[in-house]
Amino acid sequence: MRDYPRAVRRAGAATAAAALAGTAFTGTAFIGTAFTGTAFARPASAGPAWCKPGGPLSARAMPRRVKIADCDLRGRTVRGPNGLAAVVPSDGTSLVAHELRTDGAAELRIRVDERDGEITIDARGGRVPQGRPRGFRAPAAACADGTHRAEPSRWPKGTTVQWRYSAGTAGPSRDPIAKGIANMADARTDCEAGGGFTPRPDVAEHYTGQASQPPNVTGAADCGKRDGANTFGWQAMPDADKDVLAATCTWFKGTTTVESDMALQTQGKRWWTDGSCPAGSYSAEAVATHESGHVLGLAHVEGTEHENLTMAPSIASCDGGPATLGKGDYDGLIALYGGR
Repeated sequence: MRDYPRAVRRAGAATAAAALAGTAFTGTAFIGTAFTGTAFARPASAGPAWCKPGGPLSARAMPRRVKIADCDLRGRTVRGPNGLAAVVPSDGTSLVAHELRTDGAAELRIRVDERDGEITIDARGGRVPQGRPRGFRAPAAACADGTHRAEPSRWPKGTTVQWRYSAGTAGPSRDPIAKGIANMADARTDCEAGGGFTPRPDVAEHYTGQASQPPNVTGAADCGKRDGANTFGWQAMPDADKDVLAATCTWFKGTTTVESDMALQTQGKRWWTDGSCPAGSYSAEAVATHESGHVLGLAHVEGTEHENLTMAPSIASCDGGPATLGKGDYDGLIALYGGR
């Protein structure tokens, strides 16, 4: 896995992070028009026109902040402008969803504030344009780039994240998944002679055995309803976009993570786990390490100058570099958890 130096990382995906930078989608309100005095008038009690019963709702058609009294989204599926969807939690938690794609990434945040009676939806993400983008900056060396960005939540300091493994029906072994979460929690790197940053972040992980249920990720790579267990592994997601590599869903209360599920796509994907990389394959360990960053509270870092970090929003085929952390990945963990 370490045969590919950081200098050649992100081959063919140098513009990924720039494509995502500043690409935020906040939605546009379509409240509905009452035609007074005609047969088409909407009753005042009917609510917004976009709040239709049954089926998914589009974030494009609603305001960024939705009053629960106007439209109770809890338990409903909301799809963001970037194509990523999730079931809005109805148990008092909030949610952040991620998809890693062969040509970029997508993020959907749904914050449920029952005290103020409001649900906030934010989405970002995009495809990688062809060619060098305007304002291109040469990527910094991973071992010198301290850039990091946090998710809206983290585990309590000192937590050992207990996780189960889901083998799916046609996935490789548990090893690359286990290595991925260990790489992140133990701050493994090729920037230091000892193979790891010190001190390690004050958060750990522990494998508890085989899961009886798959991750709470749907066949479309959307976030479903949580079940109280952290489940990582392989999953066929036949209804997802063809470029989806993995999906991670994290539920939180306040700023505290309470559950996270991770699924790597087995449908139509070629995975590299050992030896020489077959053309068009993806490093399972590198993808699992990146997704484990989301599990522990790291968000994507944006900009082509940061593309050598593990938390850059793109992983190229046959790129094993993200399996070891850069300085920014480590600094982000220390900012969240301190050292142990």
